Amino acid sequence: MNRRFLLSGLIASMALSTTFTSCEYNDDDLWESIVNLQDRIGTLEEKVNATNSDLQALKLIVQALQNQVTITSVNRTESGYEIHFSDGQTATISNGVNGTNAPIISVTKGDDGLYYWTLDGKPMIVDGKPMCASGKDGTDALAPQVRINPDNKEWEISTDGGNTWITTGVKAEGSDGMSEESIFAGINTSDDDYITFTLADGTEIKVARFNAATPLFAIAGANGTQSFFAGETRTYTVEASNISDYSIAKPDGWIVRYTDGIISITAPEKDNVYAEKQGSVAFNLVSASGKSLITKISVEIVTEKLRILTFEDIDARFTPYSLGYCDKHITKWSDLIDSSQYGGPMLYGGGMGMDEPYYWYDEGNTELKHTMPGNWGSYSYWGGGHAISNYYDAELSNGDFTHQLSVYCATGGHNGSKNFAMHYGYRDDSGFTDSTILPALEFGDGKPRVIDHIYVMWNTYLANSVFNGNSLSEPVGPDGYVKIIATGYDGSGNKSGELEYFLAGPDGNIKEWTKWDLSLLGTVSKVEFNMSGNSDNGYGFSQPAYFAYDDVAVRFTE
Repeated sequence: MNRRFLLSGLIASMALSTTFTSCEYNDDDLWESIVNLQDRIGTLEEKVNATNSDLQALKLIVQALQNQVTITSVNRTESGYEIHFSDGQTATISNGVNGTNAPIISVTKGDDGLYYWTLDGKPMIVDGKPMCASGKDGTDALAPQVRINPDNKEWEISTDGGNTWITTGVKAEGSDGMSEESIFAGINTSDDDYITFTLADGTEIKVARFNAATPLFAIAGANGTQSFFAGETRTYTVEASNISDYSIAKPDGWIVRYTDGIISITAPEKDNVYAEKQGSVAFNLVSASGKSLITKISVEIVTEKLRILTFEDIDARFTPYSLGYCDKHITKWSDLIDSSQYGGPMLYGGGMGMDEPYYWYDEGNTELKHTMPGNWGSYSYWGGGHAISNYYDAELSNGDFTHQLSVYCATGGHNGSKNFAMHYGYRDDSGFTDSTILPALEFGDGKPRVIDHIYVMWNTYLANSVFNGNSLSEPVGPDGYVKIIATGYDGSGNKSGELEYFLAGPDGNIKEWTKWDLSLLGTVSKVEFNMSGNSDNGYGFSQPAYFAYDDVAVRFTE
């Protein structure tokens, strides 16, 4: 929400409505009203972020129950609880926010044993069917998202990942003083065998907890339905302990092996007409004390699929490598996050620049790769690039170059994830950047593909400059804009298309992680990203040339 513009408008309207009867005027009441309004806006933003985080947590809890995943630990934090699951995932549950109305979102168990989302006690219907919270046969399911409409102050809900929104009819600012503490009414950790979650509508969900007598079998990167082409083999890393015996059940025609912490799954060949096209691979595990656990991987055969670059450690498939200039060994995505947002050893070397590039490669998944371009005689981030980050900051007052890796939100990456990428770099027609190499995504295996979509969001440094300006740039006015430009290149290096996305403009500013369709670029080998706007301080584009992106989807075909 754009607090600066909202408050400035309020001040103007209150000032015009005030009748001055003397030269002396006490504006204490005015400023108290403004402060109270700003606090109210902050409370609503906090409630939206907390609710969306809780919805993601509830989805993981239900899926853990469905897939017989256990809880390894529950940690109390200042803002709520952090839940750790045996499959390596983590959920965050908020303490709740007082003073706000909110729709009651919950889940209910259906006759088929699956859980379904409800809104105020009634099933959420998508495409004529109840919206599943746990997925079928262990498949991944979308969690609904919420936001507050800035015009009518009503809660809105999305059931398709934020593409479309419908009103709930519930006012976020009720006059009756109602308050909803949280989607979760309570968490009981007193039982040695189970964690019990009580929802706001009274629904209870019990998830088994891991202990010394329980088998541990955490499969990395196997969340949701795993899509295979016919004959394709995929491997998964497993953290296993306390297992004395196990057996594997699988769909007909599939080959499944488990050896030394690695699961290998091979889909049936295309000409195997007797094979099952979908189903579950189930691992039946037994500990020495006789406790059992069943862990499932849902699989299917497809002719086209989307692979997602999430930047999350659990999805890291790439071969470990080293960045020699900073003596850093990279085994997971978070290893690529610099220890400082500005001037750190990974993005800036020893302070005098870098003669080797920072790079990453989503090998074995989307195959997308980024190598820091060499500009201004160095591979340092000051010349542009895409850095992996987990920094976030929703305070505009912190929006300066020392917070250049922060996304402007209170929850981190898209859908509350931890990691994302931060773009920096631009080239304009000022004459000062003519030789600049723009940061790009390319396919490391050399095979052109369609990049279906990407999620983008403000950088805190950029947001503060757009709203408030800084020493290098004036604020962006009502007719101004800041946009991202994506340019695609085919396998021969020829330009295949160009798309624009406005972060700020006359039609409004984005307020949350937002999906950007890149499929119109066509089949590409590389996509370059540039930033542009109407701000020019005499030396070209003067706004901070940053934006955050996450969850990049790539189309794969047989």
